[in-house]
Parts: sequence; structure tokens; C-alpha cells
Amino acid sequence: MIDVVIASFLIGLSGAASPGPMTASILGLGPRRPGPFVAGLVAGHGIPEAVMVAAIAFGVRDVPYIDLIALIGSGVLVALGIGQFLHAGDAVVASKETRAPVAFGVACTLGSPYWWVWWLTFGVGFLALHPSFAAFYVGHIGADIIWFGLLGIAVSRGANVLGPHYKKVVQASGLAMMLFGLYFILTILSP
Repeated sequence: MIDVVIASFLIGLSGAASPGPMTASILGLGPRRPGPFVAGLVAGHGIPEAVMVAAIAFGVRDVPYIDLIALIGSGVLVALGIGQFLHAGDAVVASKETRAPVAFGVACTLGSPYWWVWWLTFGVGFLALHPSFAAFYVGHIGADIIWFGLLGIAVSRGANVLGPHYKKVVQASGLAMMLFGLYFILTILSP
């Protein structure tokens, strides 16, 4: 069982370290304390992951309305990216974006076709070969907690170092979030 935890941790770390909507949203934090936002974001990300592991454990392989779910989530990413880009220097708007980090984590997750493809191919395959579902989840979500926690700390400290240039970094991450959302929408809608 420990081998499944370690393997899923390493696999999860490679996914968490990949650029994506969750990374872009953490980059928008600025010098604020990252703890509550990152914890909520990872918790929100962990909800669909837990549901997916449970669904696989109970034999579900196809998700109904997957395109609609991913399309709505992608639209949310575009909207939040636009808000982050336009209001990068506005602390009031930034604090509004961080009021619902759990919901935002769910949207980042469900809006990513990469997440769906990963789970419905590799995730299903791995768990079919190693059906230690709880061990897999613990290692996998553990990687997210560690990676995104460290990223949040680095960003909050880095904002003080970058000073006035940090607004450009926040705008770039907002633009990245918009582009991820648009790319996901185009991926979903293309035949």
C-alpha cells in the first residue's frame, strides 16, 4: 500500500507542477497570506478528485455531460482570468476573487479537459492495476497540498521582492488563466 501512496504522490507531483489554471490562480495572490486561499483551492480540487476515485472504485468509466461540465468550468476560468488581468493592482477585487477558493478549485478542476482526459485514461488504468483507492488518493492529493502550498508561499514572498513589477506578473497569470479557459473551450467544441 505504501508503494501506491509513493507512486501516486510522484505522479500527482508531476501533474501539480505542470502549468495550469490552479497555478495561474495562485500566481495572482500577491503578498497576501496564501494559506487560506491555497487550502481552499486544493480542497476544491480534491472534491472532484475524490468523486472520480470513488466513481472508478464503483466501476463508473463514463461521465454524463462531461463536455457541458468542462465547458461551464472553462467559462468560469475565462471570466476569472479577465477579472484578474483587469484588476491586478486592485486589492478589493483580488480579495473578492479569493472569497470562494473551494468553488474556484472545483471550477479550475472541472474546467480542464486535461484533468478529464488524465482521469479517464491514466487514472482509470492505474487504479485498475493497483486498486488501492484510498492510498492512491492520499498520495495524489498530498502532492497537490505540498506543491501548491510551497508555490503559494513563494508567490507571497516573491511579491514583496518584485514590488511594482508584480502587477505585470499578476496580469500575465490572469492572461494565462484566460488562455487556458479559451483553449479548453476550443478543445471541447472542436470535433
